[in-house]
Amino acid sequence: MPRYRAVGLAVAASAAALALSGCSVVAAFTPHVDAQIFDSAKEFKAADTAVFGSPKFVPDDATIIRVDYDTQTGAAIMTYTSPTLLAKDVCNEQTTAPKAAIQDSWWPIDGVPKTAAKCPGGWSAFAIGQQVYAALPAKSK
Repeated sequence: MPRYRAVGLAVAASAAALALSGCSVVAAFTPHVDAQIFDSAKEFKAADTAVFGSPKFVPDDATIIRVDYDTQTGAAIMTYTSPTLLAKDVCNEQTTAPKAAIQDSWWPIDGVPKTAAKCPGGWSAFAIGQQVYAALPAKSK
């Protein structure tokens, strides 16, 4: 009897592996998040950023600009370092600090302020020291 059980388990495991190897199942587990890193604001502003929009709030002195964006939902997160924090006269309203729709190891877990600057294109940005974090929510369908 134990031998039949082992054969049955092997057949079931093979069937499960075959089913999981289908393209539609694999696509369901594949993240649709791309990432880009730019050394400077000049490089960032010259790049093709149409997928997530080129945020006008990024100041000219920004360095090490990181962006993660979901190619299906349009959600994005960004961070950069800048003593200026935000470009002058671009984000003139306050909103609640964003809850990021995408997570990465560089997105802060602690120390997030309660409010953020409301910026053009749907972005919300806040600073922790000279590090700026911004999030763009997913586009509604």
